[in-house]
Amino acid sequence: MAEVAPLLTGEAWEAVLDFLSHRSTMTLATADESGCPYAASVYFVHDEGLRLYFLSSPESRHARHLTARSEVAVTIHGEPWDWRTIQGLQLTGTANPVEDPEEWERVMIRYREKFPFVRELPQALAHAFLYRVTPNWVRWIDNTKGFGYRVEWRLG
Repeated sequence: MAEVAPLLTGEAWEAVLDFLSHRSTMTLATADESGCPYAASVYFVHDEGLRLYFLSSPESRHARHLTARSEVAVTIHGEPWDWRTIQGLQLTGTANPVEDPEEWERVMIRYREKFPFVRELPQALAHAFLYRVTPNWVRWIDNTKGFGYRVEWRLG
């Protein structure tokens, strides 16, 4: 049974934020209007509220799905070979383009810091959209604390 944590503080929350700081890629699951699923791997940055941000072409399959349905699922994990070192994040929420210029600039500063190669792609990025995933449910799995250890948060 998962422990349900009511607040976005504490040891588990700090472990999640630290974990995300050391990961580059998330798997984003979307669905089209008819419910046909699709998954894509995208680079991401996060903030302290666990909002995840990614850049993508508006012509990509997952971005087209988001114009029809904003609901998403996300996983972020390492690649452990030993079950005792499994750590990962699962979440559901919504994904929308970032339209506020201040938020866009604040996030892009973080994005360029985490992914310096982005500075070399100004033309490609001129056509990309910045998306925000706002989670409503999060599950942290951390087998370093014991087999099946998990904490869940229900947000918003």
